[in-house]
Amino acid sequence: MRTALVVHAHPDDEVFTTAAATALLQEQGWHVVLRVATAGMHGSADHLTASCALLGINEWDWLGAPDQWIDDGGRSGPRTLAAAPPDDIAAAVEQAALAVNPQLILTVGRDGLTGHPDHIAISQGVQRALRRIDCQALGARVRAQDVRAGEALVQRLAPGEQIGSGQVTGCPDDAPLEEMSGAFEQRRRQAMDEYYPGLGSKPLAELIGVHRASSDGLLLRAVFDAAGWQVDRFEDLTNH
Repeated sequence: MRTALVVHAHPDDEVFTTAAATALLQEQGWHVVLRVATAGMHGSADHLTASCALLGINEWDWLGAPDQWIDDGGRSGPRTLAAAPPDDIAAAVEQAALAVNPQLILTVGRDGLTGHPDHIAISQGVQRALRRIDCQALGARVRAQDVRAGEALVQRLAPGEQIGSGQVTGCPDDAPLEEMSGAFEQRRRQAMDEYYPGLGSKPLAELIGVHRASSDGLLLRAVFDAAGWQVDRFEDLTNH
């Protein structure tokens, strides 16, 4: 059985960045293993098991030692991934890969998909680990045209309203990306609801003004509504 190792910084990243891909891989007979570096900001690790069951992830555990790194809400405190020595993150990725022997690693792309410093650090850790791991690795990206479509949808529903941190810009529309289609839309919505009740299932117009305007999760929800829930796009991290 082929094994895919999914490496993320926080609980919920598996919903927003790789959900379609993991569902597709499981359908194709892969064993999908998730390793998460931090427990998130609000005890969100409690919801990981339910999310994994929805998204085709067979098992999950911590990347590195439990509580080795923390999520401080996008800041770069001393115990965050963003502040960690890159070699430490790479060593944890390498250890996880040695344990499960994957044929494929999934993570976020070079821009961290949302620009979150922890996301960028985890992507760089995977890239550094690839110097010693013989494995294909893909990093999730979102296209600029899809970000624009999500922003336009928000403007139609709530003119003048701006959502997101401003760091989700997307990659150039002509960038060479690999598409992976899977995950029934309803399952991805349900997994999103596991972390943020209603974010996946309630009408977007109802959510605007209720969730924090700076929430990239809300912006990505708009992107999914505008551009589709069932496709993830990836850049190749293997040979760069």
